[in-house]
Amino acid sequence: MAIDRNHIAWVVAVLAVAAVPLSFFGPEGLRLAVIGLLMLAGPGTALVLYLRLGSADPGAEGDADGAGAHRSAAKSSLPLAISIAVASSLALATIVSTGMVFARMWSPPVAVLVLSLITLLLLVLGARRVQVSTAGAS
Repeated sequence: MAIDRNHIAWVVAVLAVAAVPLSFFGPEGLRLAVIGLLMLAGPGTALVLYLRLGSADPGAEGDADGAGAHRSAAKSSLPLAISIAVASSLALATIVSTGMVFARMWSPPVAVLVLSLITLLLLVLGARRVQVSTAGAS
């Protein structure tokens, strides 16, 4: 079963929006889950969606060697896409928090807000990129 990229984008967007008010108040367990997921995979997943990594074209049946080379290459890029998403999310969280420490303006809710804004910006840019490419194809 293929996972639709739009569903992933919506889940990441909801996660980014929900993390902002939860960074100020809310149940401790829910705060940990939502903000932890945002820092672990939010901006990186939006970046992977923007770059279109790990995408498989389900309609492409023209295999180069007749043995499913294109399908197997798309499936094997999924672990790479997940690795890039997690690594870039953690790197962005580290950069934001380090910048706040060096600026002597440490505020965890503001860091969550910045990461949420980066995530939403990348999702919007990715959606606009998809709309432009599909409009150009027709």
